[in-house]
Amino acid sequence: MKKWQKLGLGLLTVAAVTSLAACGNAGSKSGGDDFLYVFNGKGEIADPLKKVVEEYGKENNIKVKTYTLSVGTTNGNEVQTTEFSSKTPPTIFSSGTLTNWGPDSGDYMQDINKIDNAKLKKLADEIPAAQRLTAKNGENFGLPYNIEGYGYQVDKNVLKDLFDGDTYALLADLKAEPDYTSWQTFVKAVDTYIKDGTVSPVTVNGHTYTFAAEKKGLAKELNGVFVESGAELWTYQNHWVSFPLNTVFENVSAAYYAKGDEGIKDAKAALKSKIKGLDFEYSYMAGKNGAVKRGPDFIDSATGSYDASLANFVAHKGLFLKQGNWIYPNLLKLDKGIIDTMDLIPVKWPVQDSDIKIKDRDAKLFNTTIPAFVPNYFIINKQASKKQQEIAADFLAWLYTSDCGKKFLKEEAGFIMYNDLKDTTSPNKLNNAVAAYVAAGPTLGNPFDGTPGSFNDTIGDFLKKNYMTKEKWTEKDYDDYVDKSVKTWVDFKEQSGQ
Repeated sequence: MKKWQKLGLGLLTVAAVTSLAACGNAGSKSGGDDFLYVFNGKGEIADPLKKVVEEYGKENNIKVKTYTLSVGTTNGNEVQTTEFSSKTPPTIFSSGTLTNWGPDSGDYMQDINKIDNAKLKKLADEIPAAQRLTAKNGENFGLPYNIEGYGYQVDKNVLKDLFDGDTYALLADLKAEPDYTSWQTFVKAVDTYIKDGTVSPVTVNGHTYTFAAEKKGLAKELNGVFVESGAELWTYQNHWVSFPLNTVFENVSAAYYAKGDEGIKDAKAALKSKIKGLDFEYSYMAGKNGAVKRGPDFIDSATGSYDASLANFVAHKGLFLKQGNWIYPNLLKLDKGIIDTMDLIPVKWPVQDSDIKIKDRDAKLFNTTIPAFVPNYFIINKQASKKQQEIAADFLAWLYTSDCGKKFLKEEAGFIMYNDLKDTTSPNKLNNAVAAYVAAGPTLGNPFDGTPGSFNDTIGDFLKKNYMTKEKWTEKDYDDYVDKSVKTWVDFKEQSGQ
């Protein structure tokens, strides 16, 4: 997803190297005037990245600096632009899209194919073609941070306390349920049980399940079905718009290079299905102290923040949390134990086969798999000096091959390694869930990273101000959302010369 919309203001800037436990010699010593500056767009890994960069600086006797965007605001592009204009611009930065930094937008991305570093080139060559950040000429612009995927996070222990019978069978059926009407019936039944304890059978994927006769254990903590972040527009724009965009764009590049209304004009029906699905999900919300309704308080930055939603989920106030495996570092801080019992269910929405224009995709696929993609890449700044590019290349090669670097990537950052998908030794169960969908295939892509201009910010803000503050949505509201989305898309395409 567009991490600048998911991630925000800088947490801290570090230019000094502190004394840390060594991971081993990272390479030959360099002169004290050499400099490595890593600009990181993923707030969840701020602390471990800072530590590993400092360790590399210590082992190689070079000055280092990190700047990380924290979770929660929308002006990351402005912050990064400021840093690129500074006296000491980043030598490595992160992006998941060509927008703003690619060949047609500033030309800041160095093609690894053109860098004289055999280890780094080997790492780049191992990136599957579908996961490469490239433009029109076979470029390979960066090393993947991770493979991310998202859907409804669920704690199996809560399901166990909610229902009698086989929890794992229920979980499997929730994943495999292709029918949106059946999903709605399930959600409504859970909501009713939470409110008044009504025990009834419910059918999921053709199998019948019954609620526990009396509320028990973690089920007694529930205040609603879904935990949401009303203040975080990326959770109801970027996350959700991915689905209708996947009906007309096969991948992020297709969205990025589309001209004018190409593609988006065919997504109107899917966009309407999306807003209906969003309406339903956001009608059964859980808060810290009870059920939550849309309204002015819902978008309050204190109660509707990303951090608040994670805290509410960990406290078992809601059954589902629509998030991805990137929440792993935060969960480690909140409640490490919950990770072992979590799993991932695909987002369900009322898409129809007739809405879908991409070959080999249908409504069943959309409701039984997840978007899985590379969200960000480590990219060398093409406009940095040759010496600094060499230092940056050495660091990235070390990061992905050394024991210290791989420990950071796999354990502390919790990444799925693009070049070692069969490795299941990571303690990150959220990654295991995503990897299972990727292995089963096919999954959906991330065309929201190819949206023009500030499309996601603009539509997200439109939803936040005009929809998330209103408890009931009408048919006209649905149509207005579709019209606004299409017009905004075309306007930004025209502004970019497309």
